[in-house]
Amino acid sequence: MKSRTFALAIAAAAFAPNFAAAQSVDQLLADHALLNSELERCKQLGMASVDDARCKTARQAENKRFLGSGATYTAPPPVDVFPSHPKIDPQPTKQKMPSDSDPPPHG
Repeated sequence: MKSRTFALAIAAAAFAPNFAAAQSVDQLLADHALLNSELERCKQLGMASVDDARCKTARQAENKRFLGSGATYTAPPPVDVFPSHPKIDPQPTKQKMPSDSDPPPHG
């Protein structure tokens, strides 16, 4: 009985830090030091961090911190510097390029 309890205690100690360290995106955003430590841990893992759930959460938190809420910027309309001049279409219509089968132009 003691050996079973001892083995269970060792297993719990081995797996408890992983479960306790799993944070949500919002928790990582709230604690910048924790986010940096998770990102550093993921950097140390190398390519194994691609499949690591904690690293995925840390990357999501970092993206949210960097990109913000995703609100889009709406620019004011451009200023018309020369209102008296005629407007020019910035994307003119394409003209047909002459091909070999077209008759020569008359001059």
